This record gives sequence, structure tokens and C-alpha cells, in this order.
Amino acid sequence: MSKILFFIATFFATTLVLSQQVTTVAGSTYGYIDGLGLQAQFNNPSGICVDDAGYIYVADKSNNRIRKIDQSNNNAVTTIAGSGAEGFADGVGTNAIFAAPTGICIDSQGNLYVTDFWNFKIRKITPAGVVTTVAGTTQGYTDGNVTIAQFGYLAGICVDTQGNLYVADGGNNRIRKITPTGVVSTVAGSTSGYQDGIGTNSKFDYPSGICIDPSNNLFITETFGQKIRKINSFGIVSTVAGSTLGYADGQGTSAQFSMATGICIDNFGNIFVTDSFNNRIRKITPSGLVSTYSGSVYGYIDGSITDALYKNPWDICRDLIGNLYIAELDTDKIRKIETNLNIETVTFESSILYPNPNNGNFRINNLQSGIIEVYDVLGQLVFTKSNVQSETEIKSELKKGIYLVEIINEDGKTVTQKMVVE
Repeated sequence: MSKILFFIATFFATTLVLSQQVTTVAGSTYGYIDGLGLQAQFNNPSGICVDDAGYIYVADKSNNRIRKIDQSNNNAVTTIAGSGAEGFADGVGTNAIFAAPTGICIDSQGNLYVTDFWNFKIRKITPAGVVTTVAGTTQGYTDGNVTIAQFGYLAGICVDTQGNLYVADGGNNRIRKITPTGVVSTVAGSTSGYQDGIGTNSKFDYPSGICIDPSNNLFITETFGQKIRKINSFGIVSTVAGSTLGYADGQGTSAQFSMATGICIDNFGNIFVTDSFNNRIRKITPSGLVSTYSGSVYGYIDGSITDALYKNPWDICRDLIGNLYIAELDTDKIRKIETNLNIETVTFESSILYPNPNNGNFRINNLQSGIIEVYDVLGQLVFTKSNVQSETEIKSELKKGIYLVEIINEDGKTVTQKMVVE
């Protein structure tokens, strides 16, 4: 039991440190420089996403470029598309031209999609760096084929598992959809205002950030409306949280935001929002409870989530293990919040438990033969299996929660890893 208590104590100590650390990944003063981490420069980074390998992609708005950050290589920043000139041209890499790229997302094939603000278009960047125009012509509002579709001032963008794109068309106060076959339609919204309802019977006041959950529910930050809205898979629009301009934590519509812009959602249904003018990162639970996750007054400090300060955080995304990444306008930096879902990679020769998080079924890499013991956070042994070999699927039928997995190899060597079951 003392060994189990040691593991539990280590787990909570590690979680406490990891869950509270805010760091600067890249960026210094405003400008344009590729380079390592804090040597690099951005100019109004306004959109951010991360792929499954942990590469961060940034829509560097005022530099008219798309940048990439390699966390495995000292946070090296490179330019993958955009010449820096403001204008419009498709092409390869830095031969392409953007006009204030604002939102960015990535699909399962590694294609990036960018909202090109002053060009009123959606652009695509392939893994090979080829930039093309997906949809959009001139400023306006028209549904239909991508060759005739018109958009207003485009902000956030996300993609579902079928390859459908969803765009927050702030200038038209609508949420638009672009199918892989090239058809643009209006999912919800009409004229400027505030109204819940179905599809085009609803109203928004400058939707900006957008994300999607595994059930195809869309969540939107309504910047001028100071609200967080939801569109379910049936097209029904409802209000998740927010009311009038201000700052207040609380339940649902009793909470207040000030220019909420970016939004993302985790595997547990928690929503994270960049509350830009309040200089805070807010969290909304599935039950609608709004709290301040990090930040307070206008400033710039790394450290614990309770001590960290921000200057106009604008967009937010999360990676597979729950780390949050923030594009911060006024500091021209990319910030990171390490959460308690980080995988602890203690290894015997790079042994690792995967996937993590999982549904209770998982595998172990690089294990000839061994024993698996799973403990809950109270230190109770809840699952064990002998004669486990590398790549053997382990079906545990565990309930949702956080666990410690003790892996004992054939030589009697023991390591532990945190595991999240969703």
C-alpha cells in the first residue's frame, strides 16, 4: 500500500505542476523573423491550430503569412505560406499571397484551411505547401457553388470528420458551411441581432470563433453579442453562456464576457474561450458553469495559471493530450497552458501506453512480456492482466476517469503512466 500511496502522491504532485504552468512557446516583439522560440517574431497572430504530431500552425495576420512551430525542435518557427505582401495569389509556399489571414484549422490529411479576411475567401494549404482558393469571390452574401459564393468578414474556421468546413462569417452574422463537393450554404443566422431558434431564424452579432465536437455540435463565440452559442446537429441554435458586456463568472447567462473571440472544446465537453478584452481564459463546463481558468489584469507573466497574465488573447486550440495553445495579439506571442492530461512518458526503452486518452481499451509498445495493474485515484487496484505483450489490445472496461497504470516487465522493472479514460 505504501508503494501505491507513493504513486498517488507523485501523480497529484505532477498534475498540480503540469496543470498550472503557462509558458511562452514562441515570439518576442512584433515583427517578422523565423527562428527558434523566443527569437522568432509575429505580428498580430490571430488564428492557431495544432496537428496530431504537435506541430502548431499560426495565422500571422499582419505579416500576411502562415507560420509553423516545431515543438520537437526547440520551438523552431518557419514560414510555410505567404510572401508577406498584402494581396491575393495562389501558388506554392511563399509565392502565395494573403490579405490578413485570420482563422486556421487542419483536417485529418494535414491540409490547412485559412480564412483570408480582406480577400473574403477560404484558402487551402496542402502538406506540400500548395495554396489554392476553396471558396469565395468578392465581398457579399451568396450561397451556392464555391465559384459564385460570397462571404463577409471571415473569422474562425473548423472542419468535421467528413471534410465539411464551417466558417464564422462575422460580416454577414451567419455560420456558413462548405462541403467537399464545393457547395456553400448557411447553417444558421440572418440579420444582426440576438435570437435563438432553428437555422436562419436565429440571429448572431458578429460570430467569430468556432469549433466542433465529436457529435457535430458547433460552438461559437459571438464577439459583439458577448455570448457563447451552440448549434446542434439539427440546426437548433441555443445560448450556452453570456449576457451583457462585462466580467462575471457564474452559471450560463448570468456570466459575462468582453469580446470573446477564440474557442475550443476538450474530450470531456469543457469549452475554453479567449475572453480577449478581459485578458482571461474562461472555462465553461458541460453544465454551463463559467469560471476563470487563467488570467486577471492586462499584462504578461508566465507561471502558474493563477499567476499568469495575458494581453488580449485572441484564439485558442488544444492538442490530443489537452495542452492549450493561445495566439496573443498584444504581445505577438504564442502561449501554452499545460493541462493535467499530459502523458507522462516514463519508459523502458520508449515503452508507451496508447492511445491516451482512450475508452478503456489500450495497448503497450515495446514490451516483450509483462503485467499491467491499473489503480484509481484512491489507490484501489481496479484492473490487472498478466502475460501482456507488445501491441496486445487490453480491454479494461474502466469507467471515465483518471488512472495510474503500473507496467511491470519481464525483468521486474516497473514504470507508471497516467491514463485518461473518456
